[in-house]
Amino acid sequence: MGTSPYRAIDKREMKQLVSKNLLVSVLSKVFYLATRLFIPPLVLAYVGQAEYGIWAICFVLISYLGLGAFGVSNVYIRYVAEYHARDEIEKINGLISTGIVLVSSISLLLLCIFWFLLPTLIVHVFNIPSTIPSDPDTNLHQTAFILFYSTACIFLLELNISAFMYILNGLQKITETSVILVGSATLETLFTVLFLLLGFGIYSLLIAFGIRYLVSIIVYTSLCFKTLPTLSIGIQHVRVEYLRLFYRFGSIVQLAGVLGIVTRSIDKILAASMIHIYAAGALELGAKFPLMAVTIPASMNSVFLPASSYMHNQKRQQEMLDMYVEGTRVMALLTGFIMGYLAAFSIPLIMAWLGAWTDYDALTIAFIMVFSTLPQQLHVLTGPGSAIFNGINKPSRTLIYPLLRLGLMFVFGGLAILFSLISWENVQLLDIVILVNLATLVGALTYSAYINKTIGLSHLVFFEKVLLPSFIPYVTGFAIFWLLSFWNINLYSRLSAIEFVLISGVLYTALTSVVIFYGIFSNDERENLSNKFMSTGHFAMYKIKGRLTAYFSWK
Repeated sequence: MGTSPYRAIDKREMKQLVSKNLLVSVLSKVFYLATRLFIPPLVLAYVGQAEYGIWAICFVLISYLGLGAFGVSNVYIRYVAEYHARDEIEKINGLISTGIVLVSSISLLLLCIFWFLLPTLIVHVFNIPSTIPSDPDTNLHQTAFILFYSTACIFLLELNISAFMYILNGLQKITETSVILVGSATLETLFTVLFLLLGFGIYSLLIAFGIRYLVSIIVYTSLCFKTLPTLSIGIQHVRVEYLRLFYRFGSIVQLAGVLGIVTRSIDKILAASMIHIYAAGALELGAKFPLMAVTIPASMNSVFLPASSYMHNQKRQQEMLDMYVEGTRVMALLTGFIMGYLAAFSIPLIMAWLGAWTDYDALTIAFIMVFSTLPQQLHVLTGPGSAIFNGINKPSRTLIYPLLRLGLMFVFGGLAILFSLISWENVQLLDIVILVNLATLVGALTYSAYINKTIGLSHLVFFEKVLLPSFIPYVTGFAIFWLLSFWNINLYSRLSAIEFVLISGVLYTALTSVVIFYGIFSNDERENLSNKFMSTGHFAMYKIKGRLTAYFSWK
Protein backbone atom coordinates (compact mmCIF):
# COMPACT_ATOMS: atom_id res chain seq x y z
CA MET A 1 0.00 0.00 0.00
CA GLY A 2 1.52 3.32 -0.99
CA THR A 3 0.80 6.84 0.09
CA SER A 4 3.10 8.52 -2.37
CA PRO A 5 1.97 12.03 -3.29
CA TYR A 6 2.29 11.08 -6.97
CA ARG A 7 -0.37 8.36 -6.93
CA ALA A 8 -4.02 8.54 -5.93
CA ILE A 9 -5.19 6.36 -3.05
CA ASP A 10 -8.13 4.17 -4.07
CA LYS A 11 -11.11 3.28 -1.86
CA ARG A 12 -9.66 0.04 -0.52
CA GLU A 13 -6.30 1.61 0.28
CA MET A 14 -7.97 4.63 1.86
CA LYS A 15 -10.05 2.44 4.16
CA GLN A 16 -6.98 0.44 5.16
CA LEU A 17 -4.96 3.63 5.68
CA VAL A 18 -7.67 5.27 7.82
CA SER A 19 -8.10 2.09 9.88
CA LYS A 20 -4.36 1.77 10.43
CA ASN A 21 -3.96 5.44 11.32
CA LEU A 22 -6.90 5.29 13.74
CA LEU A 23 -5.47 2.23 15.48
CA VAL A 24 -1.96 3.62 15.73
CA SER A 25 -3.23 7.02 16.93
CA VAL A 26 -5.22 5.39 19.72
CA LEU A 27 -2.47 2.98 20.80
CA SER A 28 0.18 5.71 20.81
CA LYS A 29 -2.06 7.97 22.87
CA VAL A 30 -2.69 5.16 25.37
CA PHE A 31 1.05 4.66 25.76
CA TYR A 32 1.60 8.41 26.01
CA LEU A 33 -0.99 8.73 28.78
CA ALA A 34 0.55 5.79 30.61
CA THR A 35 3.78 7.78 30.82
CA ARG A 36 1.82 10.76 32.20
CA LEU A 37 -0.12 8.82 34.80
CA PHE A 38 2.41 8.46 37.58
CA ILE A 39 4.01 11.92 37.20
CA PRO A 40 1.57 13.96 39.38
CA PRO A 41 1.95 11.76 42.51
CA LEU A 42 5.72 11.75 42.02
CA VAL A 43 5.86 15.52 41.56
CA LEU A 44 3.64 16.14 44.59
CA ALA A 45 6.07 14.08 46.67
CA TYR A 46 8.87 16.54 45.81
CA VAL A 47 7.06 19.89 45.39
CA GLY A 48 4.12 21.60 47.06
CA GLN A 49 0.59 21.91 45.73
CA ALA A 50 1.00 25.66 45.21
CA GLU A 51 3.90 25.08 42.78
CA TYR A 52 1.97 22.29 41.08
CA GLY A 53 -0.97 24.69 40.69
CA ILE A 54 1.38 27.18 39.01
CA TRP A 55 2.55 24.45 36.61
CA ALA A 56 -1.08 23.66 35.77
CA ILE A 57 -1.72 27.34 34.96
CA CYS A 58 1.34 27.35 32.65
CA PHE A 59 -0.54 25.37 30.04
CA VAL A 60 -3.59 27.60 30.27
CA LEU A 61 -1.36 30.57 29.47
CA ILE A 62 0.55 28.97 26.62
CA SER A 63 -2.70 27.81 25.07
CA TYR A 64 -3.75 31.47 24.93
CA LEU A 65 -0.37 32.45 23.49
CA GLY A 66 -0.86 29.82 20.81
CA LEU A 67 -4.08 31.48 19.73
CA GLY A 68 -2.17 33.66 17.30
CA ALA A 69 -1.15 30.60 15.29
CA PHE A 70 -3.94 28.14 16.10
CA GLY A 71 -5.57 28.20 12.66
CA VAL A 72 -2.24 27.74 10.92
CA SER A 73 -1.93 24.06 11.86
CA ASN A 74 -5.32 23.27 10.33
CA VAL A 75 -4.38 25.16 7.18
CA TYR A 76 -1.22 23.05 6.90
CA ILE A 77 -3.07 19.74 7.29
CA ARG A 78 -6.05 20.61 5.13
CA TYR A 79 -4.15 22.08 2.17
CA VAL A 80 -1.26 19.63 2.22
CA ALA A 81 -3.90 16.89 1.96
CA GLU A 82 -5.59 18.77 -0.90
CA TYR A 83 -2.32 19.31 -2.79
CA HIS A 84 -1.59 15.63 -2.21
CA ALA A 85 -4.94 14.65 -3.74
CA ARG A 86 -4.41 16.95 -6.73
CA ASP A 87 -0.74 16.04 -7.23
CA GLU A 88 0.31 19.69 -6.71
CA ILE A 89 3.33 18.94 -4.58
CA GLU A 90 5.25 22.09 -5.53
CA LYS A 91 2.67 24.22 -3.70
CA ILE A 92 3.63 22.68 -0.36
CA ASN A 93 6.93 24.63 -0.39
CA GLY A 94 5.10 27.94 -0.65
CA LEU A 95 2.47 27.02 1.91
CA ILE A 96 4.93 25.93 4.60
CA SER A 97 7.42 28.76 4.00
CA THR A 98 4.66 31.36 4.20
CA GLY A 99 3.24 29.75 7.34
CA ILE A 100 6.60 29.68 9.15
CA VAL A 101 7.22 33.38 8.42
CA LEU A 102 3.69 34.24 9.60
CA VAL A 103 3.87 32.22 12.82
CA SER A 104 7.39 33.47 13.64
CA SER A 105 6.27 37.08 13.36
CA ILE A 106 3.21 36.50 15.54
CA SER A 107 5.26 34.56 18.11
CA LEU A 108 7.85 37.32 18.57
CA LEU A 109 5.12 39.91 19.02
CA LEU A 110 3.28 37.78 21.58
CA LEU A 111 6.44 37.09 23.60
CA CYS A 112 7.18 40.82 23.84
CA ILE A 113 3.65 41.60 25.05
CA PHE A 114 3.68 38.63 27.42
CA TRP A 115 6.89 39.83 29.11
CA PHE A 116 5.25 43.09 30.19
CA LEU A 117 1.85 41.63 31.12
CA LEU A 118 3.15 38.66 33.12
CA PRO A 119 3.68 40.40 36.52
CA THR A 120 0.11 41.69 36.45
CA LEU A 121 -1.25 38.25 35.50
CA ILE A 122 0.66 36.57 38.33
CA VAL A 123 -0.52 38.93 41.08
CA HIS A 124 -3.94 40.22 40.01
CA VAL A 125 -5.40 37.57 37.70
CA PHE A 126 -4.17 34.26 39.07
CA ASN A 127 -3.95 35.52 42.65
CA ILE A 128 -0.62 33.77 43.31
CA PRO A 129 0.75 34.59 46.79
CA SER A 130 4.33 35.76 47.15
CA THR A 131 5.23 33.02 49.63
CA ILE A 132 3.90 29.84 51.20
CA PRO A 133 3.06 30.18 54.93
CA SER A 134 4.82 26.90 55.67
CA ASP A 135 7.94 28.03 53.75
CA PRO A 136 8.46 31.84 53.94
CA ASP A 137 11.71 31.63 51.95
CA THR A 138 9.87 30.47 48.82
CA ASN A 139 9.37 33.21 46.20
CA LEU A 140 6.31 32.01 44.28
CA HIS A 141 6.18 35.15 42.12
CA GLN A 142 9.67 34.48 40.79
CA THR A 143 8.89 30.79 40.30
CA ALA A 144 5.72 31.63 38.41
CA PHE A 145 7.50 34.14 36.14
CA ILE A 146 10.25 31.67 35.22
CA LEU A 147 7.82 28.81 34.59
CA PHE A 148 5.30 30.88 32.66
CA TYR A 149 7.76 32.65 30.38
CA SER A 150 10.02 29.65 29.77
CA THR A 151 7.15 27.34 28.82
CA ALA A 152 5.82 30.08 26.53
CA CYS A 153 9.17 30.34 24.71
CA ILE A 154 9.46 26.57 24.32
CA PHE A 155 5.86 26.24 23.14
CA LEU A 156 6.06 29.02 20.54
CA LEU A 157 9.35 27.68 19.19
CA GLU A 158 7.77 24.25 18.81
CA LEU A 159 4.71 25.84 17.21
CA ASN A 160 6.90 27.33 14.48
CA ILE A 161 8.77 24.13 13.66
CA SER A 162 5.72 21.88 14.03
CA ALA A 163 4.89 22.76 10.44
CA PHE A 164 6.90 19.67 9.53
CA MET A 165 4.69 17.48 11.71
CA TYR A 166 1.58 18.89 10.03
CA ILE A 167 3.04 18.14 6.61
CA LEU A 168 3.33 14.50 7.65
CA ASN A 169 -0.24 14.53 9.02
CA GLY A 170 -1.50 16.09 5.80
CA LEU A 171 0.19 13.27 3.88
CA GLN A 172 -1.59 10.90 6.30
CA LYS A 173 1.68 9.72 7.84
CA ILE A 174 -0.13 9.46 11.17
CA THR A 175 1.71 6.30 12.17
CA GLU A 176 5.09 8.00 11.93
CA THR A 177 4.05 11.09 13.89
CA SER A 178 2.44 8.89 16.55
CA VAL A 179 5.66 6.95 17.05
CA ILE A 180 7.57 10.21 17.48
CA LEU A 181 5.00 11.39 20.03
CA VAL A 182 5.44 8.22 22.07
CA GLY A 183 9.23 8.39 21.94
CA SER A 184 9.49 12.06 22.91
CA ALA A 185 6.92 11.69 25.72
CA THR A 186 8.79 8.72 27.14
CA LEU A 187 12.00 10.74 27.06
CA GLU A 188 10.27 13.61 28.87
CA THR A 189 9.04 11.25 31.58
CA LEU A 190 12.49 9.78 32.16
CA PHE A 191 14.12 13.20 32.42
CA THR A 192 11.37 14.43 34.76
CA VAL A 193 12.08 11.58 37.16
CA LEU A 194 15.85 12.10 36.85
CA PHE A 195 15.74 15.83 37.57
CA LEU A 196 13.30 15.38 40.47
CA LEU A 197 15.68 12.89 42.05
CA LEU A 198 18.56 15.34 41.50
CA GLY A 199 16.67 17.99 43.46
CA PHE A 200 15.61 20.42 40.71
CA GLY A 201 12.08 20.64 42.14
CA ILE A 202 9.30 22.03 39.95
CA TYR A 203 11.89 23.10 37.36
CA SER A 204 12.38 19.40 36.60
CA LEU A 205 9.14 19.49 34.60
CA LEU A 206 10.26 22.59 32.71
CA ILE A 207 13.65 21.15 31.70
CA ALA A 208 12.15 17.82 30.65
CA PHE A 209 9.45 19.68 28.70
CA GLY A 210 12.14 21.55 26.77
CA ILE A 211 14.14 18.40 26.01
CA ARG A 212 11.03 16.66 24.71
CA TYR A 213 10.23 19.37 22.18
CA LEU A 214 13.83 19.82 21.08
CA VAL A 215 14.11 16.12 20.23
CA SER A 216 10.70 15.97 18.51
CA ILE A 217 11.53 19.05 16.40
CA ILE A 218 14.73 17.43 15.11
CA VAL A 219 13.05 14.12 14.28
CA TYR A 220 9.95 15.65 12.62
CA THR A 221 12.13 17.87 10.43
CA SER A 222 14.42 15.03 9.35
CA LEU A 223 11.52 12.70 8.54
CA CYS A 224 9.70 15.40 6.59
CA PHE A 225 12.65 16.08 4.29
CA LYS A 226 13.14 12.34 3.86
CA THR A 227 9.46 11.84 2.91
CA LEU A 228 9.47 14.81 0.50
CA PRO A 229 12.97 15.10 -1.01
CA THR A 230 11.83 18.07 -3.14
CA LEU A 231 10.70 20.03 -0.07
CA SER A 232 12.30 23.46 0.12
CA ILE A 233 11.79 26.05 2.84
CA GLY A 234 12.88 29.63 2.29
CA ILE A 235 11.83 33.26 1.97
CA GLN A 236 11.83 32.91 -1.82
CA HIS A 237 8.76 30.65 -1.59
CA VAL A 238 6.64 33.11 0.42
CA ARG A 239 3.60 34.23 -1.59
CA VAL A 240 0.61 36.49 -0.92
CA GLU A 241 -1.72 33.82 -2.33
CA TYR A 242 -0.80 31.50 0.56
CA LEU A 243 -1.31 34.28 3.09
CA ARG A 244 -4.88 34.47 1.82
CA LEU A 245 -5.37 30.80 2.71
CA PHE A 246 -4.29 31.48 6.26
CA TYR A 247 -6.50 34.55 6.39
CA ARG A 248 -9.65 33.01 4.89
CA PHE A 249 -9.60 29.45 6.15
CA GLY A 250 -7.23 29.89 9.08
CA SER A 251 -8.92 32.92 10.61
CA ILE A 252 -12.23 31.09 11.04
CA VAL A 253 -10.52 28.03 12.50
CA GLN A 254 -8.54 30.50 14.59
CA LEU A 255 -11.69 32.00 16.06
CA ALA A 256 -13.11 28.55 16.79
CA GLY A 257 -9.83 27.70 18.52
CA VAL A 258 -9.92 30.88 20.60
CA LEU A 259 -13.43 30.13 21.81
CA GLY A 260 -12.54 26.48 22.42
CA ILE A 261 -9.55 27.37 24.57
CA VAL A 262 -11.62 29.88 26.55
CA THR A 263 -14.26 27.25 27.31
CA ARG A 264 -11.61 24.65 28.22
CA SER A 265 -9.69 26.93 30.55
CA ILE A 266 -12.38 29.09 32.11
CA ASP A 267 -12.85 26.73 35.06
CA LYS A 268 -9.16 26.93 36.05
CA ILE A 269 -9.11 30.70 35.64
CA LEU A 270 -12.22 31.11 37.81
CA ALA A 271 -10.90 28.67 40.41
CA ALA A 272 -7.57 30.48 40.72
CA SER A 273 -8.93 34.04 40.67
CA MET A 274 -12.11 33.57 42.76
CA ILE A 275 -10.93 30.93 45.22
CA HIS A 276 -7.19 30.20 45.41
CA ILE A 277 -4.30 28.78 43.40
CA TYR A 278 -4.82 25.56 45.42
CA ALA A 279 -8.28 25.26 43.82
CA ALA A 280 -6.71 25.32 40.33
CA GLY A 281 -4.39 22.49 41.40
CA ALA A 282 -7.29 20.46 42.81
CA LEU A 283 -9.28 21.05 39.62
CA GLU A 284 -6.33 19.89 37.54
CA LEU A 285 -6.07 16.69 39.59
CA GLY A 286 -9.81 15.96 39.58
CA ALA A 287 -10.22 16.42 35.84
CA LYS A 288 -6.91 14.72 35.03
CA PHE A 289 -8.26 11.23 34.30
CA PRO A 290 -11.29 12.28 32.18
CA LEU A 291 -9.22 14.79 30.20
CA MET A 292 -6.49 12.21 29.66
CA ALA A 293 -9.09 9.64 28.66
CA VAL A 294 -10.68 11.79 25.93
CA THR A 295 -7.31 12.48 24.32
CA ILE A 296 -7.24 8.81 23.31
CA PRO A 297 -10.30 8.95 21.01
CA ALA A 298 -9.64 12.64 20.20
CA SER A 299 -6.37 11.60 18.58
CA MET A 300 -8.51 10.04 15.84
CA ASN A 301 -9.52 13.54 14.67
CA SER A 302 -6.04 13.97 13.19
CA VAL A 303 -7.04 11.15 10.82
CA PHE A 304 -10.49 12.51 9.89
CA LEU A 305 -9.30 15.95 8.71
CA PRO A 306 -6.82 14.93 5.97
CA ALA A 307 -8.92 11.90 4.96
CA SER A 308 -12.12 13.95 4.56
CA SER A 309 -10.25 16.67 2.64
CA TYR A 310 -8.77 14.03 0.33
CA MET A 311 -12.12 12.29 -0.28
CA HIS A 312 -14.01 15.59 -0.68
CA ASN A 313 -11.64 16.75 -3.42
CA GLN A 314 -12.15 13.45 -5.22
CA LYS A 315 -15.99 13.64 -4.90
CA ARG A 316 -16.25 10.56 -2.62
CA GLN A 317 -19.00 11.95 -0.37
CA GLN A 318 -20.73 8.70 0.63
CA GLU A 319 -17.39 7.20 1.55
CA MET A 320 -16.77 10.22 3.80
CA LEU A 321 -20.19 9.87 5.49
CA ASP A 322 -19.55 6.17 6.16
CA MET A 323 -16.20 7.10 7.70
CA TYR A 324 -17.95 9.61 9.99
CA VAL A 325 -20.53 7.12 11.26
CA GLU A 326 -18.07 4.27 11.78
CA GLY A 327 -15.40 6.50 13.29
CA THR A 328 -17.77 8.25 15.70
CA ARG A 329 -19.17 4.91 16.83
CA VAL A 330 -15.68 3.61 17.57
CA MET A 331 -14.86 6.83 19.46
CA ALA A 332 -18.08 6.61 21.47
CA LEU A 333 -17.54 2.99 22.50
CA LEU A 334 -13.89 3.57 23.38
CA THR A 335 -14.65 6.71 25.41
CA GLY A 336 -17.65 5.13 27.13
CA PHE A 337 -15.57 2.10 28.07
CA ILE A 338 -13.02 4.31 29.84
CA MET A 339 -15.45 6.84 31.32
CA GLY A 340 -17.78 4.17 32.69
CA TYR A 341 -15.00 2.95 34.97
CA LEU A 342 -13.81 6.44 35.93
CA ALA A 343 -17.33 7.51 36.94
CA ALA A 344 -18.11 4.40 38.99
CA PHE A 345 -14.73 4.05 40.71
CA SER A 346 -13.63 7.68 41.11
CA ILE A 347 -13.10 7.52 44.89
CA PRO A 348 -10.85 4.42 45.00
CA LEU A 349 -8.98 5.70 41.93
CA ILE A 350 -8.15 9.02 43.57
CA MET A 351 -7.21 7.33 46.84
CA ALA A 352 -4.96 4.85 45.04
CA TRP A 353 -3.42 7.53 42.84
CA LEU A 354 -2.83 10.37 45.32
CA GLY A 355 -3.53 8.94 48.76
CA ALA A 356 -5.26 10.98 51.46
CA TRP A 357 -5.16 14.68 50.56
CA THR A 358 -4.55 17.54 52.93
CA ASP A 359 -5.04 20.87 51.10
CA TYR A 360 -8.14 19.65 49.28
CA ASP A 361 -10.32 16.76 50.36
CA ALA A 362 -9.80 13.69 48.17
CA LEU A 363 -13.58 13.27 48.04
CA THR A 364 -13.90 16.68 46.35
CA ILE A 365 -11.32 15.67 43.75
CA ALA A 366 -13.23 12.42 43.16
CA PHE A 367 -16.50 14.35 42.67
CA ILE A 368 -14.78 16.56 40.08
CA MET A 369 -13.85 13.38 38.21
CA VAL A 370 -17.44 12.07 38.27
CA PHE A 371 -18.92 15.36 37.07
CA SER A 372 -16.42 15.51 34.21
CA THR A 373 -16.88 12.05 32.69
CA LEU A 374 -20.12 12.20 30.67
CA PRO A 375 -19.73 15.83 29.50
CA GLN A 376 -16.20 15.11 28.29
CA GLN A 377 -17.41 11.97 26.52
CA LEU A 378 -20.08 13.90 24.60
CA HIS A 379 -17.60 16.71 23.96
CA VAL A 380 -15.08 14.44 22.23
CA LEU A 381 -17.79 13.04 19.93
CA THR A 382 -18.14 16.46 18.29
CA GLY A 383 -14.57 16.19 16.98
CA PRO A 384 -15.19 14.09 13.82
CA GLY A 385 -17.94 16.44 12.65
CA SER A 386 -15.74 19.51 13.13
CA ALA A 387 -12.84 17.75 11.37
CA ILE A 388 -15.08 17.01 8.39
CA PHE A 389 -16.36 20.61 8.28
CA ASN A 390 -12.75 21.79 8.12
CA GLY A 391 -11.91 19.09 5.58
CA ILE A 392 -14.67 20.18 3.18
CA ASN A 393 -13.72 23.87 3.59
CA LYS A 394 -16.70 24.84 5.78
CA PRO A 395 -14.84 25.92 8.92
CA SER A 396 -17.42 28.56 9.92
CA ARG A 397 -19.76 25.75 11.01
CA THR A 398 -17.33 24.77 13.76
CA LEU A 399 -17.91 28.14 15.48
CA ILE A 400 -21.36 27.02 16.59
CA TYR A 401 -20.14 24.65 19.29
CA PRO A 402 -17.74 26.89 21.29
CA LEU A 403 -20.15 29.84 21.04
CA LEU A 404 -22.94 27.61 22.30
CA ARG A 405 -20.85 26.32 25.24
CA LEU A 406 -19.72 29.78 26.24
CA GLY A 407 -23.26 31.16 26.04
CA LEU A 408 -24.66 28.30 28.09
CA MET A 409 -22.04 28.90 30.81
CA PHE A 410 -23.26 32.48 31.21
CA VAL A 411 -26.93 31.46 31.07
CA PHE A 412 -26.61 28.63 33.60
CA GLY A 413 -24.40 30.74 35.86
CA GLY A 414 -26.86 33.64 35.76
CA LEU A 415 -29.81 31.37 36.52
CA ALA A 416 -27.95 29.73 39.42
CA ILE A 417 -27.21 33.12 40.98
CA LEU A 418 -30.75 34.37 40.28
CA PHE A 419 -32.34 31.43 42.07
CA SER A 420 -29.75 31.60 44.89
CA LEU A 421 -28.26 28.22 44.01
CA ILE A 422 -24.83 29.86 44.04
CA SER A 423 -23.57 32.77 46.10
CA TRP A 424 -21.44 35.13 44.01
CA GLU A 425 -19.53 36.25 47.11
CA ASN A 426 -18.70 32.70 48.15
CA VAL A 427 -18.29 30.58 45.04
CA GLN A 428 -17.20 27.00 45.73
CA LEU A 429 -15.06 24.82 43.51
CA LEU A 430 -17.82 22.30 42.84
CA ASP A 431 -20.14 25.15 41.78
CA ILE A 432 -17.71 26.04 38.99
CA VAL A 433 -17.24 22.39 38.01
CA ILE A 434 -20.97 21.66 37.76
CA LEU A 435 -21.81 24.79 35.74
CA VAL A 436 -18.97 24.34 33.23
CA ASN A 437 -19.69 20.63 32.71
CA LEU A 438 -23.45 21.17 32.38
CA ALA A 439 -22.82 23.73 29.65
CA THR A 440 -20.48 21.27 27.91
CA LEU A 441 -23.04 18.45 28.07
CA VAL A 442 -25.95 20.46 26.66
CA GLY A 443 -23.75 22.19 24.08
CA ALA A 444 -22.24 18.93 22.82
CA LEU A 445 -25.64 17.28 22.37
CA THR A 446 -26.99 20.30 20.49
CA TYR A 447 -23.96 20.58 18.21
CA SER A 448 -24.02 16.84 17.47
CA ALA A 449 -27.65 17.21 16.38
CA TYR A 450 -26.60 20.06 14.07
CA ILE A 451 -23.78 17.96 12.57
CA ASN A 452 -26.14 15.06 11.88
CA LYS A 453 -28.71 17.31 10.23
CA THR A 454 -26.08 19.02 8.08
CA ILE A 455 -24.47 15.84 6.75
CA GLY A 456 -27.80 14.02 6.34
CA LEU A 457 -27.59 11.48 9.16
CA SER A 458 -30.75 10.51 11.04
CA HIS A 459 -30.79 11.53 14.71
CA LEU A 460 -32.30 8.15 15.57
CA VAL A 461 -29.50 6.31 13.77
CA PHE A 462 -26.92 8.43 15.62
CA PHE A 463 -28.56 7.70 18.96
CA GLU A 464 -28.88 3.96 18.31
CA LYS A 465 -25.46 3.39 16.73
CA VAL A 466 -23.33 5.93 18.61
CA LEU A 467 -24.79 7.32 21.84
CA LEU A 468 -26.82 4.48 23.38
CA PRO A 469 -24.08 1.80 23.15
CA SER A 470 -21.57 4.17 24.77
CA PHE A 471 -23.76 4.60 27.88
CA ILE A 472 -23.87 0.87 28.67
CA PRO A 473 -20.38 0.75 30.27
CA TYR A 474 -21.65 3.18 32.92
CA VAL A 475 -24.32 0.63 33.86
CA THR A 476 -21.83 -2.24 34.17
CA GLY A 477 -19.41 0.00 36.08
CA PHE A 478 -21.88 1.09 38.75
CA ALA A 479 -23.29 -2.45 38.97
CA ILE A 480 -19.82 -3.85 39.75
CA PHE A 481 -19.15 -1.02 42.23
CA TRP A 482 -22.44 -1.79 44.01
CA LEU A 483 -21.58 -5.49 44.23
CA LEU A 484 -18.08 -4.78 45.51
CA SER A 485 -19.42 -2.29 48.07
CA PHE A 486 -20.40 -5.30 50.20
CA TRP A 487 -16.69 -6.00 50.49
CA ASN A 488 -15.60 -4.47 53.77
CA ILE A 489 -12.62 -2.38 52.69
CA ASN A 490 -11.15 0.88 53.94
CA LEU A 491 -10.82 3.02 50.81
CA TYR A 492 -9.04 5.74 52.79
CA SER A 493 -6.08 3.36 53.04
CA ARG A 494 -3.94 3.76 49.94
CA LEU A 495 -2.87 0.11 49.80
CA SER A 496 -6.47 -1.08 50.21
CA ALA A 497 -7.59 1.36 47.50
CA ILE A 498 -4.93 0.06 45.10
CA GLU A 499 -6.08 -3.50 45.75
CA PHE A 500 -9.69 -2.47 45.14
CA VAL A 501 -8.79 -0.68 41.87
CA LEU A 502 -6.87 -3.67 40.52
CA ILE A 503 -9.63 -6.19 41.30
CA SER A 504 -12.47 -3.96 40.12
CA GLY A 505 -10.54 -3.02 36.99
CA VAL A 506 -10.13 -6.65 35.96
CA LEU A 507 -13.81 -7.42 36.64
CA TYR A 508 -15.01 -4.29 34.84
CA THR A 509 -12.81 -4.90 31.80
CA ALA A 510 -13.89 -8.53 31.49
CA LEU A 511 -17.62 -7.94 31.97
CA THR A 512 -17.86 -4.78 29.87
CA SER A 513 -15.82 -6.33 27.04
CA VAL A 514 -18.18 -9.32 26.91
CA VAL A 515 -21.24 -7.04 26.95
CA ILE A 516 -19.86 -4.86 24.13
CA PHE A 517 -18.66 -7.79 22.01
CA TYR A 518 -21.81 -9.91 22.25
CA GLY A 519 -24.47 -7.35 23.12
CA ILE A 520 -23.49 -4.27 21.11
CA PHE A 521 -21.30 -5.31 18.18
CA SER A 522 -23.01 -6.46 14.99
CA ASN A 523 -22.04 -9.74 13.36
CA ASP A 524 -19.85 -7.89 10.86
CA GLU A 525 -18.09 -5.97 13.64
CA ARG A 526 -17.43 -9.14 15.60
CA GLU A 527 -16.08 -10.85 12.50
CA ASN A 528 -13.87 -7.89 11.54
CA LEU A 529 -12.47 -7.60 15.06
CA SER A 530 -11.78 -11.34 15.22
CA ASN A 531 -10.03 -11.21 11.86
CA LYS A 532 -7.85 -8.32 13.01
CA PHE A 533 -6.79 -10.22 16.12
CA MET A 534 -6.13 -13.34 14.07
CA SER A 535 -4.09 -11.47 11.46
CA THR A 536 -2.13 -9.66 14.17
CA GLY A 537 -1.44 -12.96 15.92
CA HIS A 538 -0.38 -14.67 12.68
CA PHE A 539 1.91 -11.76 11.82
CA ALA A 540 3.53 -11.89 15.27
CA MET A 541 4.03 -15.65 15.02
CA TYR A 542 5.46 -15.24 11.53
CA LYS A 543 8.00 -12.69 12.76
CA ILE A 544 8.96 -14.84 15.74
CA LYS A 545 9.33 -17.92 13.52
CA GLY A 546 11.45 -15.96 11.06
CA ARG A 547 13.76 -14.69 13.78
CA LEU A 548 14.17 -18.16 15.30
CA THR A 549 14.86 -19.71 11.88
CA ALA A 550 17.46 -17.06 11.09
CA TYR A 551 19.08 -17.51 14.51
CA PHE A 552 19.38 -21.30 14.31
CA SER A 553 20.48 -21.16 10.67
CA TRP A 554 23.29 -18.82 11.69
CA LYS A 555 24.21 -21.08 14.61
